[in-house]
Amino acid sequence: MLDSDNAAFILTGVSISLASCNPGRLPSMSRGLGCKLIDDGRQVTIFLRRSQSEALLENIRSSGGRVANVFSLPSSNRTLQLKGSNARIVPFAAEDIAVIDGHIADFVLEVVPLGMSEAVVRAILAYQPDDLVSVVYSPSAAFSQTPGPKAGAPLG
Repeated sequence: MLDSDNAAFILTGVSISLASCNPGRLPSMSRGLGCKLIDDGRQVTIFLRRSQSEALLENIRSSGGRVANVFSLPSSNRTLQLKGSNARIVPFAAEDIAVIDGHIADFVLEVVPLGMSEAVVRAILAYQPDDLVSVVYSPSAAFSQTPGPKAGAPLG
């Protein structure tokens, strides 16, 4: 689903949002703290704070695993959206702390030159390891959401 360029893109200092909706179609969303690709890039893992994601996690359970995942680079507004229908919630693996810490460091490098305070960014992305959870899904659709004439276009 992801070519090497888009796979590399989602692993940079992008802003990550994961969303789902309940059976009544009421959406919920949480900020991702990082991601990794598994199974040779056929699956995406998003790391979330459980305490800030309860509605999202419940919606994933009640929707049968439907998710929409957005990755956006603030300096360019390049944005990619992935959708999946088989998301599952799995326990957080302690070895993925390095992935989260690397993502936060990359995001800080991305947004501080744009005028964001490093202290504020780090506060927004602060976490406790025992509050982390992972959501794993296989992308079934991918779209360019970068503002402009091709926004919303499916990726080939």
